[in-house]
Amino acid sequence: MPQSEIHVDENGNYSSTTNQAGIIITVSKDFANISGYSNEELENKNHNIVRHEDMPKIIFKIMWEQLADGKKFLGFFKNRSKHGEYFWMATKTYLLRTEADGNRTYFSHKSFMSPRAKHHIGSLYEKLLEEEKKGGIEASEKYLKKYLKFRGVTFTEYMETFFGGKGLFKVGFFMARKVFSK
Repeated sequence: MPQSEIHVDENGNYSSTTNQAGIIITVSKDFANISGYSNEELENKNHNIVRHEDMPKIIFKIMWEQLADGKKFLGFFKNRSKHGEYFWMATKTYLLRTEADGNRTYFSHKSFMSPRAKHHIGSLYEKLLEEEKKGGIEASEKYLKKYLKFRGVTFTEYMETFFGGKGLFKVGFFMARKVFSK
């Protein structure tokens, strides 16, 4: 039976905080509601409780590497609800604080994802998963690097093209930069 998609309210307040091990510390009421879990069911659980099986592992690897380097992470996640439906979210994650003992807390703001972003990111993730099934995360990473190199962008630059309304302009700019920089 095909899964059904849950509508993400453009005006919703979707957020969570996690520690460096991915354990949820807090979630917003809207995020708990869309996931189908209560706050109590989510808090103190690994954030992968909402991980959809269509998410390539390489995306999580990139996220944790960027966060470990003190960078903000921009990306898109297909999530699975408690009842098996799915919902896509555009996500910005960054370091919120570092405690005296070195423990880190990360804040993720999650928002509505445009149909255009779902189409492009969904297609990319399908290919990344195919590669992952054939040759593990290494094959997926190799494909992604080739994909980004062809477009002349970094991972973050590519993700930025789908945040906000200037994405088509940015894609054109990156492709032109690639052509004219030779």
